[in-house]
Formats: sequence, structure tokens, C-alpha cells
Amino acid sequence: MNHDKTGSNRIWLGFIGGGMLATALGFCALDLAPAAGSAPVFGVMLLLTGGMLSCLAGAVGMAGMLAWLPGMDAGPALARDSGAANKLAK
Repeated sequence: MNHDKTGSNRIWLGFIGGGMLATALGFCALDLAPAAGSAPVFGVMLLLTGGMLSCLAGAVGMAGMLAWLPGMDAGPALARDSGAANKLAK
């Protein structure tokens, strides 16, 4: 259960889906926001930037989990396999 790829995929896809939903709500509210009021504009910008940031976090997490980013898949197993732990022990 330490390497549950299916559960991790769902988590990152949840981040991406939630970010897309928040961004879509922000774009929909942007059309409804009155031009004179400044309070709704802050909420709209918060939805837009928060949604896009969530999508970015989900995409980076998904790319790291799938080893699309070099070096992100190498964890403690790299130290065991490369002999670095033996060098440190001596």
C-alpha cells in the first residue's frame, strides 16, 4: 500500500479538477461582477488565481509521480542502489 498509484492519481486529478472548477466559476462570475463595485472583483480574482494555482500544483504533482520530471521519482531507493549509503557508512 506504500506505492498506491491509483489513489495518488485520483488525488492529483482531484487537485486539477477542483482547480478547473474554481477557475470556471471565476470566469463565470467575472461576467456578472458589477463594474463599480470592488468587493466582487477581489473574489473573482481569488477564484481565478486559486484555481489556476491548484491546477498547476496538480499538474506538477502528477508529472512528478509519473516520473516525467527527472529526479523526482528517485527517493531513498536511489541511495540504496547507488552505494551511497555504503560510502557514508565507512
